[in-house]
Amino acid sequence: MQKEIITRHFNLGEEQEAMVDEALDKLEKFSPRPVQAVKLTINHEAGIFTADGVFHLKNNDFRATGEGREPEISVVEFTESIRKQLAKFKGKISGKQKGGDGGLGKAMLDGEAFLADEEGPEGFVLRDMDVEDAKESFATTDQPFFVFRNIETSRVGVIYRRDNGEMAHMESSND
Repeated sequence: MQKEIITRHFNLGEEQEAMVDEALDKLEKFSPRPVQAVKLTINHEAGIFTADGVFHLKNNDFRATGEGREPEISVVEFTESIRKQLAKFKGKISGKQKGGDGGLGKAMLDGEAFLADEEGPEGFVLRDMDVEDAKESFATTDQPFFVFRNIETSRVGVIYRRDNGEMAHMESSND
């Protein structure tokens, strides 16, 4: 992710810079698609800090503003606003991918996988998670495979056990 942090009328200290950087990095895990860039401008006028920025995903931009008496407070407000927007956007994407009948979303229900030859129950949902979380969830089941939507790539992924007992991971292609 490309980050651009601009300050006006003040300078960020090293600890403040690290906090801002960490807050922006945390936003990445809430994104349903890979983050392309973040541009954040922190302005100081009349004792008030204003954080104003844009969070760029492929084909989508999210804008937010935060205010506070400290730069950290304004950045926290900014990131919280972006996080809420990303959560709402993620819900819309999931709804579109599932369709009215469940469609692509028929892969997980209450954390339990179903067998390939069984019909998925009503309300079956494809869970959004990263590969490591999917492996952890799969490790606690005795099912032959675990299907999920990878939050890093927005592709459908499958975790399964090889003949030697080791876990393996595969994902759908863009084709």
